[in-house]
Amino acid sequence: MRNHGSSTGIIYPLSEDQSAAIQRRLRTGGSLSLRRIECEFLDGLVVLRGRVSTYYVKQLAQSLLLADPAVERVENLIEVVAADSSGGREPL
Repeated sequence: MRNHGSSTGIIYPLSEDQSAAIQRRLRTGGSLSLRRIECEFLDGLVVLRGRVSTYYVKQLAQSLLLADPAVERVENLIEVVAADSSGGREPL
């Protein structure tokens, strides 16, 4: 069952069942980076935020969630970061 918000544009958290299902998809998606992704839900839209190491993983997160029947659209705000020579991470 979809967690419908109002037309005010406020982003509501996922229901516990939806959140668990989406987090499970990310945890079992094949990349440890997916576990650090944050999700918000509004009227069938999932907003993804976080940082991953490759564009492939960014796309993987989006694809995994679009397979969920409660998800109509994904706004993918995930940043792709690369290691710099000092061992830190910088946005690409």
